[in-house]
Amino acid sequence: MSEAPEQGKVDQESGPSEGDSSETKPKRTRRSAAINRPYPRRTLEEALRIPQALKEYNGGNPWPPEQVAKALGVGKGSSNFFYLTASSRDFGLTSGTRDSPQITLSPLGRQAVYPSSHEDERESLYKAFFSVEIFHRIVDHFNGSKLPEERFLTNTLQTSFGLPLEIHGEFLDLFEKNCRFVGVGSDFEIGARGSGQTLQAALEESASKTPSTATPHVGDTENPPTCFVIMPFSERDDSHPVGFFDEVFEALFKPAVTNAGFEITTARRQGSDIIHSTIVTELLEADLVLADLTEHNPNVLFELGMRMAEDKPVVLVRAKGTGPIFDVDNMLRVEEYNPNLWTSTVAKDVPKIEAHVMAAWENRDTAQTFLKILRQASK
Repeated sequence: MSEAPEQGKVDQESGPSEGDSSETKPKRTRRSAAINRPYPRRTLEEALRIPQALKEYNGGNPWPPEQVAKALGVGKGSSNFFYLTASSRDFGLTSGTRDSPQITLSPLGRQAVYPSSHEDERESLYKAFFSVEIFHRIVDHFNGSKLPEERFLTNTLQTSFGLPLEIHGEFLDLFEKNCRFVGVGSDFEIGARGSGQTLQAALEESASKTPSTATPHVGDTENPPTCFVIMPFSERDDSHPVGFFDEVFEALFKPAVTNAGFEITTARRQGSDIIHSTIVTELLEADLVLADLTEHNPNVLFELGMRMAEDKPVVLVRAKGTGPIFDVDNMLRVEEYNPNLWTSTVAKDVPKIEAHVMAAWENRDTAQTFLKILRQASK
């Protein structure tokens, strides 16, 4: 395959189909028209793996794609590596892709992986995000990351931004994940419509508005809504060390849920003496439930099924590396966290989980739940 087009012509061709094989699929007599995707196919967080590999394994120097792929543990000819390198390029982090002689760090990519301060790193992520024209235009059009209801959004995406209907879901998922990772919130004026504020000024203003973890976002401090957490009590295999889930609860879930303004509760707090009927009552009556799908724990999945049967709001999370659950992943969004639980990864994951919790709460009356999707499909 020839090298993917440069920034500004992102994915004019549809690129390789993931898992596509001419040996297993019947030959098509007619090729369907390629869909123009003017955005990276991987998130900024995923794309950062490319410059990070250059830094960690080659001292930040240019490197042949096959060596980058080897460092990442992926196949050089795989579609995943193609999209990772193309996305890194489209975010302005590197030059060159899978099919180039070398992949090289850009000045922005160097700033992102060799930041001199937290502010320096934050600035590099903003610049990478806004280097994608359609992300810049959407944030400007809606004054931030909070988009209108789907029935109003569909026409805008088609008429104002030229996005075909069939890729709306894909685009919105990527846009939302990138906004959460970078920290672009629901209010982010960048001045393209007459305010006179430059992008750089908006970045500086946004950076100065880091929300206080002491101020809850929802409910009332006297009587906050409850979030019941269902998660494994212990580790079932060697992929996670003993005490892993205790640390996940304390380092990630507790601060994220509390910062969002909820009173966090879980069966873990009462030890082994808690009776099953009490768990069921709290599970079904909690305002919100957060379920950790890591290790596909049978008890967690059973309790999640009970909650879904009540058609009440849930928040789904899992550690990176957890395999998908077909019926869940195809219908509901699952937020991933880094299982390393380093200080640096926790600092990034807590706000992401907090935003995920907030989104589930704010959209609890309008979101497409598991049961609603199934009922629509059966009609």
